[in-house]
Amino acid sequence: MKRTAAMASLVLLAVACSSPSASNPASGARTGQTPTAAFSFEILAAPGTTSASAARTADWITCSGAIGSSDPVAIVQLHSAANTGELVLRDYLNPSTPRTVCQFHTQGAGHGYWITELIDAHHVVINSVDCCQLYAVVDLPEVRFHWFQLPHPPGSGAGLLAVSPSLKEIAWVSNNDSTGDDRKVHLTTKSGDQVVAALPIAPGRCGAPNISKQGAYSQSGSHLFVLDQPLPDNVLFIFQGNQQASSLLPPSGGWPKGAQPEMAVWSSHSETLFYRQNGDVWQWTQASGAQRYLSGVNWYYPTFSADGNHLAYAVARSDGLHDIFLIDVARGGSPQLLKGARTYPVFLNSTQLWYWSEGQGICGPGLNRPLIYDIADGSEAGSIIDLVTAVWPATSSNF
Repeated sequence: MKRTAAMASLVLLAVACSSPSASNPASGARTGQTPTAAFSFEILAAPGTTSASAARTADWITCSGAIGSSDPVAIVQLHSAANTGELVLRDYLNPSTPRTVCQFHTQGAGHGYWITELIDAHHVVINSVDCCQLYAVVDLPEVRFHWFQLPHPPGSGAGLLAVSPSLKEIAWVSNNDSTGDDRKVHLTTKSGDQVVAALPIAPGRCGAPNISKQGAYSQSGSHLFVLDQPLPDNVLFIFQGNQQASSLLPPSGGWPKGAQPEMAVWSSHSETLFYRQNGDVWQWTQASGAQRYLSGVNWYYPTFSADGNHLAYAVARSDGLHDIFLIDVARGGSPQLLKGARTYPVFLNSTQLWYWSEGQGICGPGLNRPLIYDIADGSEAGSIIDLVTAVWPATSSNF
């Protein structure tokens, strides 16, 4: 049965606004697991939290089994959990026999939360969905919550961009709620907060297929990109530490149609950022700046394999469907057509590429079924995964 592109986003239920306990382990912590080193997360610590709320979060996430610190992992929704909001963390140390090691009960007991970021194999960021700009870094598999809260004085708003891989910095955006103006990029550490960029006014925009992540750190945490997307005046900043290393700002008259930067993604194994602009794909490094990487390619959903050896992306066709291309980055190969009428590619590990097949329906293009392509043997098979929300150390512009 065909499905619409709405499968690309989950709609989760709201949670009560009472603040969970800061930096406390959930009750009923599992035994027999490889422990994650405990740490003190003291950035923007959530005020007014109480240990009494620990009971409320105890069954939000359940884990069993060890997770290697370098294991490729992905947060996904399995077909058996369709329309439930239930997500799982899959460990792909052995791609032929992946393990489900954690379950995220995002709608349990009338409460709910978003999963906003997969930092690494042992840390995920969640967001209490209904109020308070309340987030938590959660240790896996121990299920320890480290709660933090973005400042939001009356009349102002705030949104998380990312937590750094070192767990020592939070990137976020503030704004005036009434006007959509006074938008600033903040980098906050234990030592304090620094505004590192101003963003253009953003009165809002509806969902579109060319929306991607608003920000992400490189795997080392040395660089951060911020891709602000109030079309048509997209802005791309790249930071090294708290210094702007590069920026793409719209000209005085705004970007010409199709000229704005979009669909940015870090390489999974280097400090190289890739993005599309004005019908080409560009690559940026600190040493060389921006250089054209692919001419005449207007890509969607670029993704790097966990080992950094392969890059896949989708290209829109004139009939509204997409084709997926694959580049052997390690050998310096050129783009090769992998499969036609496929979309939403994302690498789960170093060899397995997940995507949806698509076709023409009564109402136009639509999704058919999820598939996994194995680049090791060229096989394609049906997948039990309906939705991918995050991957690591593989990278993606959207997941």
